[in-house]
Amino acid sequence: MKSTVKHNAKHSVKRSALALALACVLGSTGLLAAGCAPAATASQVTLGFTFEPTNLDISGTAGQAIPQVLLDNVYEGLVRIVDDGAIEPALAESFEVSTDGLTYTFVLRDAEFHDGQSLTADDVVWSLTRLLDDESTAVLPVQLAQFAKVSTITADANVVTITLSERDNDLLYNLTQRGGVIFKQDTTDFASTANGTGPYVFAKWDKGSSITLERFEKYWGRRGDSQTVVFRYFADTAALSNAMLAGDIDVMTTVQSPETLKVFQSRDDLTVLSGTTNCEVTLSMNNSRAPFNDIKVRTAVRQALDKKALIDVAWAGYGTEIGSFVPPTDPWFEDLTDVAPYNESAAREALIAAGVVAGTPITLDVPPINYATNSSEFIADALGKVGFDVTITPVTWEEWLDRVFTKADYDLTIVCHIERNDMAIYANPDYYFRFDNAEYRDLIAAAGAAAEPQERTAALRAAARLLSEQSPSDWLWLMPSLQVAKRGVTGLAKNSVGDSYNVTRIERV
Repeated sequence: MKSTVKHNAKHSVKRSALALALACVLGSTGLLAAGCAPAATASQVTLGFTFEPTNLDISGTAGQAIPQVLLDNVYEGLVRIVDDGAIEPALAESFEVSTDGLTYTFVLRDAEFHDGQSLTADDVVWSLTRLLDDESTAVLPVQLAQFAKVSTITADANVVTITLSERDNDLLYNLTQRGGVIFKQDTTDFASTANGTGPYVFAKWDKGSSITLERFEKYWGRRGDSQTVVFRYFADTAALSNAMLAGDIDVMTTVQSPETLKVFQSRDDLTVLSGTTNCEVTLSMNNSRAPFNDIKVRTAVRQALDKKALIDVAWAGYGTEIGSFVPPTDPWFEDLTDVAPYNESAAREALIAAGVVAGTPITLDVPPINYATNSSEFIADALGKVGFDVTITPVTWEEWLDRVFTKADYDLTIVCHIERNDMAIYANPDYYFRFDNAEYRDLIAAAGAAAEPQERTAALRAAARLLSEQSPSDWLWLMPSLQVAKRGVTGLAKNSVGDSYNVTRIERV
């Protein structure tokens, strides 16, 4: 693993005023201990973001912004993931897994929805059964895939039992994310209201400006440390940075222009926090479209890119080279940066051998987010030196989701994949990479069915190496978690281990 960490960029690049918040953004859950005393403070904290939700439908609308504000704050699942990546009980007071890995038993705790109704096992069964309908359009397709091995969900008094058709070692983690959210039975309005069991109540949404959460005084566990938490949204990263410098917000939750960190570091009243993420900045290639249906071409693309120089240019040196789709915090991580190392002449020769004519036109679709816009010119220039004629095409998120992600109508694109344990997306030939490799699918299936942790680790390590050798994408760098906070603001989670930005322990002291 090669890591580069600097405080000054060697190069400057044009910043897009349309930059949105990092999709993979930053922060995660904190520990919520049941039965603890209420927090003493009744303060308000204001958090700065640049990517506002389009609605509140956490199960049916894609994008990080919705679970960022609602997951673990307003909504909860049976289990949750904490800052070190461990999984612990949440709405389940306890849980057990059978020795064959096919039966999960959850004992529910006494909890209450924000509208005053008590949580029941029927609520849990109803919520999770929504994930079992393959034809459902109310649940995101990725969630349907995550729970495809679930056969039945049943209840007996306060005990919920989930049975599987085959072992699935990712089930507990998937239950900590948006697919595992427990709703009040027969809820119909997911888009404009949010009635959860979490430590905060959804109070107000001033669209285009902010979302306000208020502490839930009847929460089953330790209540939130702040009375009021405001998620404030800014049009671009410059406005977010200016608000932090002016003292208008308490926390800048994502640093989208790392070269500006020296400004914040020079301030005695501010603190810079650095942690880890699972966000791999990915140069995706359309494996179903020539010339990227040729492994030699895909490998040449990777060899054409000097990752260290790219990280300097695009992210001020803050980033880690990994060579694969696995962050170093996973047990199956292996430094694979030597599989397709930077070698411009080797890349040029490989393209010639593959029959790629000098000047072959390709398009790089770039969504409006800083890590992508900051990388695009460097990538286009590097690929131009080895034989491609690259056209950079800026696209909106709406177009990216429709044309690139859904329809796979693209050559190259850049996006940060944030999900933990997400290697299985490359096992789906219909996913926008269009990577179709039976050996890889078998390794992912073996990992999911492994009876012992070491078996799972071995299968995933082998899958990661195969993936890197096949080069369906290039993994440009691993994104760090960078935040800025006023001194005296405590309780911020430094690491990003899931989709939530958990606010429960945040307060100003």
